[in-house]
Amino acid sequence: MIKLKKLFAVLLVLSVVVVGFAACSGGEKEDEEVSAPDATPTTAPVEKEPDATPTPTPEPTQPPRDLGGIEIIVGDWWTTGEEKIETQKQEDQKAYRDQIQAEHNFKLTQKQLGVWAEFLEIFTTSTMGGNPAADIFMMDQKFLPEPLKQGLFYPVSDCPSFNNFENADLWNQSVSKAYSQNGKVYVFSEEMDSPGLGVFWNKRLFQEAGLDPDLIYDLQASGEWTWDKFLELARKLTRDDNNDSITDIYGVCGWQREIVKAGVFSNGSDYVRYNPDTGRYENNQKSDEVLASIKFAVDMFEEGLIAPKPLEEGSDEIKFFIDAFTTGKGAMCPAEWYRNSDFAAMTDDWGFAFFPKGPAKTGKYQTMYLSGGRVMSSAIDPQRADDAAFAYTLWISPVPGYEDDDPLTDYYSKARDTRAVEETIKRMIEGEGTHSLLYNVPGLSFQYGAYEQSGGLGNISPIEIADAASALFDAKIAEFYGEGEGAE
Repeated sequence: MIKLKKLFAVLLVLSVVVVGFAACSGGEKEDEEVSAPDATPTTAPVEKEPDATPTPTPEPTQPPRDLGGIEIIVGDWWTTGEEKIETQKQEDQKAYRDQIQAEHNFKLTQKQLGVWAEFLEIFTTSTMGGNPAADIFMMDQKFLPEPLKQGLFYPVSDCPSFNNFENADLWNQSVSKAYSQNGKVYVFSEEMDSPGLGVFWNKRLFQEAGLDPDLIYDLQASGEWTWDKFLELARKLTRDDNNDSITDIYGVCGWQREIVKAGVFSNGSDYVRYNPDTGRYENNQKSDEVLASIKFAVDMFEEGLIAPKPLEEGSDEIKFFIDAFTTGKGAMCPAEWYRNSDFAAMTDDWGFAFFPKGPAKTGKYQTMYLSGGRVMSSAIDPQRADDAAFAYTLWISPVPGYEDDDPLTDYYSKARDTRAVEETIKRMIEGEGTHSLLYNVPGLSFQYGAYEQSGGLGNISPIEIADAASALFDAKIAEFYGEGEGAE
C-alpha cells in the first residue's frame, strides 16, 4: 500500500512537469503557426466581426467648369495672324489648348488691338467708356504707371481663380509684387525674367582682325570683359580697307540710346532713382556713373568707332544698325537679346555676351530686363474677370509632358553657339539683371540720354547731353506728381 502511494506521488509530479514544460514550449513558439490538419475541431468556428469603419463612398466627380461659351480676348500690339506650328512642342501645345477650350466651353483669342503707339489710348478710352477692348491686355512697361495711378486697372488678386498669384511656377512674383498696392495685385505675368541688354559680335570680323572669334566669352569668364577692353577691340575692328579715308567697317554699331543705356546699367546705375525719404522718383542723369557712361559713348563716337546714322533722306534712323551688323559693316552691336530674330538670317556667325562692366565700384555684368505685364480693365465685370482668369491660367500652364522642360531649350535654337546660352543667357535669366525705374514715370525715354531728340551723340559734350536730359526728366517727373507747367 505504501509502495502504491509512493508510485502515485511520483506519477503526479511527472505529470505536472510535463504539463509545465509543454506550456513553456508553447510560449516560446507563439510567433510560429501550429497546424494540425488531421485534428477535428472541438469548438464551433468564431465568426469574424464586421469592420467598425465602413468603406467610404467615393465622392461624385465634379464636372469640368463650364464657362458658357465665353469668348475671351487677349489684346496686344504685335499679333498679325495664327501662330505657325513648326515644332512638336508647338503642335502639342495647340492640341492641349484645343482640348481645354472644348472641355471648359470657352474660346480664347490673342489679337492685335492697334499699333504700339496707340495701345495705351485704346486701353484708356475703352476702359473709361465702360466697354474694354479686351479681357486681358498685354502691357508694355511704359504703359503701366499712369493707369495704375488713375485706378484704371482691375484688382486681379480679387479673382479667386488666380489664387492670389501664389504659384511661383506659373506667375512672375516680382511683377506681382512691383505692382501691388494696399494688399491687392494689379499687374501679373506668366513670363519669367528673360535675357535683355547685351552685346552681339560678328565672329568673322574678329577672325579677320586677328582675334579669337570666342574672345569675348573668354574675357567674360575671366572677369576681364571691361569698358577698356571693349574700347581696345573697337579700335582693332574699325577698318578702312582701301585707304580712302572712309571707314568700311566700324568697331561698334547700334542704336545710340542702347549704347549709352548699356553703359549706364553695366556701371551699376540707372537714369532714375527712388528716394525713400520722399517716396518719389528723381532724375539721376547727373550722377557720376551715368555721366561716365555718356562720356564713354561720346568719346567712341567722336573717335569714329561707332557707325553714324545714315544721312540719306528717308533712311531709318532707328534700325539702320541692323543692316550694318547683318551685312558685316559693324563688328560689335550692343542691343537687346530679342534682336536675335533680326540677325537670324545672317551668313556670318555671331556671339552674345553681357555688355562689359563699367569702371565704377558699382560696375558689374548685368542685363536689363524688359518686363511688361498683363492687366484687366477696371470696367470688367467681376464674374467675367474670374472666368478669364480661370481660362488664362489653363492657357499658359505647362503642356502635359513638358512640365520638366529645360528653360534654356528654346534659346539653343536661336543662338549661334552653345556658349551664348550656357555662359550668358543662363546667367541673365537666373538673376544677373535689373529693372529700370525709368518705366515708372510716364513720358521718360532712354533717347534723352543719347540726345537722340536733337541729333544724337555728335557735336555735343557729355555734360550738355546730361543737362538737356535732366531738364526733360525733371519736367516729366514734376508733371507725374501733379506739379510744373504740364500738370493739371
